[in-house]
Amino acid sequence: MREDFGTQLEDGSLRFVRDLPGPIERVWAYLVDPEKRALWFCDGTMGGQVGDSYTMAFDHDRLSHEPLPERYAGMQGGIEMKAEILAIDPPRLIVFCGVSEDAETRIELEPLGERVRLTLTQAPPADFGDLTGTAGGWHAHLAILVDHLEGRVPRGFWTEHEEARGHYEGVLKPAG
Repeated sequence: MREDFGTQLEDGSLRFVRDLPGPIERVWAYLVDPEKRALWFCDGTMGGQVGDSYTMAFDHDRLSHEPLPERYAGMQGGIEMKAEILAIDPPRLIVFCGVSEDAETRIELEPLGERVRLTLTQAPPADFGDLTGTAGGWHAHLAILVDHLEGRVPRGFWTEHEEARGHYEGVLKPAG
């Protein structure tokens, strides 16, 4: 794993920060364009307005050549989740809910010269048991995004996920 681990905020939320090659419009496209987003996260056409609902179509088989770990066998063949845009300010901010039930995900982009700082804040899931999987998932998804933006062959999703999950199991705590 080459990227920094995410951190847990006082309220239990997770925060991940990545400095990516710009320009900001290029990084934004990987967040909102379904074809580009499917390369690192999930497919699904989203609108561009607050209140727009959409389906997030996850296909981890397409993201990685590796077999799914046994505990994620239910994801074989892909899964879909409903999502809703809560805030959007192209190309700097998108906030949506749907990744972990109704937990809010906030992605902010900030230009830094020729690079772009991506800050992702994920509200904690209702069940603490899901937190390490959520953290491992975001860690692996962002690692693949970095690979695409840096022009590298994407790493194995599940290897990255499971190594990160192991780390997060040792450091994350229930909120409160």
